[in-house]
Amino acid sequence: MSQTSIWNIVQALSAKSQRRRDANHEHALRELRRFPPHLLADCQREMELTVPERRACDGTR
Repeated sequence: MSQTSIWNIVQALSAKSQRRRDANHEHALRELRRFPPHLLADCQREMELTVPERRACDGTR
């Protein structure tokens, strides 16, 4: 297999993974919107402490 076709496969898999992560994120946000706001406010600080910060691949924020 040529380097170009391997690179194309890697890019396609990476794009598929990113779409899946985006879909999972959107699903989680929809689920959170189902909770009453006063309950979310009570646990928001705790959620922020337990969720790791997402960083870009290049190390920037």
